[in-house]
Amino acid sequence: MRNNRSVQGITMNVILTVAILISIILTAFVFMSFGQQQNVSPSGQQDQQSVTAFRPTNYIVNDKDGIQNMVMHADNQQIKTMRSYLTSAEIKNPHKKKVSNTMIIAAISKKQAVVYRYPDVVPIDYFNARYNQHIAAIKNFNFDYFVLSLDKSNLAYFINTQTKTMVTVSLSKINTASMWAVAEKLPKSLTVNFKSLNNRVRLNFPKDIKLPVYSYLVNHRNPTTYVSALLGTTNQLTTTTDGNKVIYTNKFSDQQVTYDPDLDTVTFKDNKADGKLDKTYAARLNIGFSQINLLQLNLTDTRFYESRNAGKNVTYRTFVEGMPVYYQSESGAIHMTLDNHGNLISTYSLNELGVPVPNNQKEVTLPKSSDVLNRLRQAGVKESDYYFITPGYEWLVNKDSHAAVNMRPTWMIETASGWLSVDDYLKTRANQ
Repeated sequence: MRNNRSVQGITMNVILTVAILISIILTAFVFMSFGQQQNVSPSGQQDQQSVTAFRPTNYIVNDKDGIQNMVMHADNQQIKTMRSYLTSAEIKNPHKKKVSNTMIIAAISKKQAVVYRYPDVVPIDYFNARYNQHIAAIKNFNFDYFVLSLDKSNLAYFINTQTKTMVTVSLSKINTASMWAVAEKLPKSLTVNFKSLNNRVRLNFPKDIKLPVYSYLVNHRNPTTYVSALLGTTNQLTTTTDGNKVIYTNKFSDQQVTYDPDLDTVTFKDNKADGKLDKTYAARLNIGFSQINLLQLNLTDTRFYESRNAGKNVTYRTFVEGMPVYYQSESGAIHMTLDNHGNLISTYSLNELGVPVPNNQKEVTLPKSSDVLNRLRQAGVKESDYYFITPGYEWLVNKDSHAAVNMRPTWMIETASGWLSVDDYLKTRANQ
């Protein structure tokens, strides 16, 4: 009996050892394959996330006289009502053509219309996901403006101001009269129009801009959340340090997450050296967005902001009342870079806006666009020296509370080296 028990014990140990080895091998395979995932179009849960991340940043109402006003402080129900009209519509008969800047401005400025503005071009797939549409005939088309006529023409326009391409579509099954009645009641306080700058149609503010200062509590995400989601469990990791930085490495896949406490960021790096870079813009966006979706981040205040190099460099930003938020560190931003092998390096801010808190600061009045442009010209700045200027919010530390931040309106300028306030940019330029 003792020999039988001994044999049984040895047998059980062998079985357990084999099971553990198989488990380790399977786990390694799972995490090694993470960086080799194929790109997929948004679907299922990712559809729902894309509805949030890739929604329009601004809505502009063109009245019956052609005066254009940006919607400010609209409540969620008003936006949902507008969206419901569009989701019930049938969009068909797309017709694509090349257009001039003059033709683009004419389309965006149509009377009795609503303009959906995106800060950079997005694939039509994301519009389909948000508005329950199936515009397959222009599947690979990217756009940054959607103009919905609410007169009796039953037409709408998708516009790409980068490639100067416009797709005209016809509408049916939509009550434009009822939708216009809702659009007229949306709260509007900023007069806008459109001008050509750097050979591209841009949003223009013809009058001084009055914007409030906002204050928020700051939520700080735990970096280990990213480590476990992107790399795996503790027994699969090695931990090293580089100064103040903590580097977590998956022993099987060699993927890394670096936590930088000075910048309050985590950076995910896939060290796989093989693979190919996807050719389409939509596929490249989907690579990064699939990772965001895997993390299950709260994107209530975070939206797709811009891409460079045909989708190889992508930024998501925090938005306040349709205005982007900027900071000299990485707070409130997600940056993603694809290399030529299709590897993705992602930097995530650990800081996100929490609940708003009251402040006693007065509204800030910003100068109109032409005044800012004149100021740049007088300082010797050429149009070729920068990409874009835009009003936005600076993320400023609240001196009265380390747990809160103030969002102060300012004019921002984007150059090849990144974003700065116009004031800081001119100071830096003068000191060079």
